[in-house]
Amino acid sequence: MANILGSVKIKILFAVVKVDVQDHKIIAIEVLEHKPSYMEQAEQIAGKVLSGQSLEVDAISGATLTSDTVLKAIENALKK
Repeated sequence: MANILGSVKIKILFAVVKVDVQDHKIIAIEVLEHKPSYMEQAEQIAGKVLSGQSLEVDAISGATLTSDTVLKAIENALKK
């Protein structure tokens, strides 16, 4: 199993995620750092990626920048 960290800063938001991958499958995503007031939405988007096994998920309504930030952090982790 690989534990991979990914991070990104987009505009005013910064996100750090830990992605656990085993046998080319995402088995867990943990949002380690994000703006506290948007943490719930950040965790929701991470959950969508995990359940769909894809970065191609719909943004959380009202939290597009949060969604974009978390998705990019996950993408950066998976590129490693």
